[in-house]
Formats: sequence, structure tokens, C-alpha cells
Amino acid sequence: MTDSRVKTPPRGLKKHGRKLWRSVVPAYTLRPDELVLLESACKTVDLIAELEAAMVDEPLVTSGSMGQLREHPLLSETRQQKALLGRQLAQLKLPDLDAQGVPQAKVNAQREGGIARWQQQWRYGQ
Repeated sequence: MTDSRVKTPPRGLKKHGRKLWRSVVPAYTLRPDELVLLESACKTVDLIAELEAAMVDEPLVTSGSMGQLREHPLLSETRQQKALLGRQLAQLKLPDLDAQGVPQAKVNAQREGGIARWQQQWRYGQ
């Protein structure tokens, strides 16, 4: 898409989310559904940055409801958000960029062809 509205980051994104948006949108042509997914990933990046900033002066271990030691709740939330971000970015299936910053579509096509071939062999037991 070459629409100038798409090139500007969506409202509400913070520093890290805008940085991710600006690194992806100029390099790739994304469908509308991919833009929605990218925006979601950008919001996740911003949330991860907030969670990590909140943990700066916090202990890694805190007291639980019965006085037992347990990990700080922000640690597990950060871990979950990072896992979500990994899934979101993987779902975009962005091809690698070459040295000039041009997407290598051939790499993704070959990878998908290989996966399809193995799935077909597995289905038919060949």
C-alpha cells in the first residue's frame, strides 16, 4: 500500500511501537489485515516497554498471600507479552530483508513450498 495514511503510525502508539511501525511499513507492502496485526504487535511492544520500566526498581521476588516467596507478577506478565509478540510477528510472515533493505520474497516462497511438500508427504504417507 502506498497510502500516506498507512505510513504514519496509528494514534496511541508510543515510542517503541512507533519505532516498530516505522521499521516495517516502508519496507513491506501489507494487506489491511496485516496492518491490523502489525498495529497490535506495536501496542504489545509498547506494553512490554512499560512493564520493563515498571520493574526497574522492583525486587524480582515478592511475598505471596500466605507470606511465601514468589516471583514478581510483572515478570510473568512481561514473559507472556513477549510470547504474544513472538506469535504476532511470526503470523505476519515477513520475509527477510537483503543488504539493501529489500524484502527477499523468494525465501518465504521456498520455505512455504517446503512446508507444503512435507505436509503432503505426511498426509499420504509417502
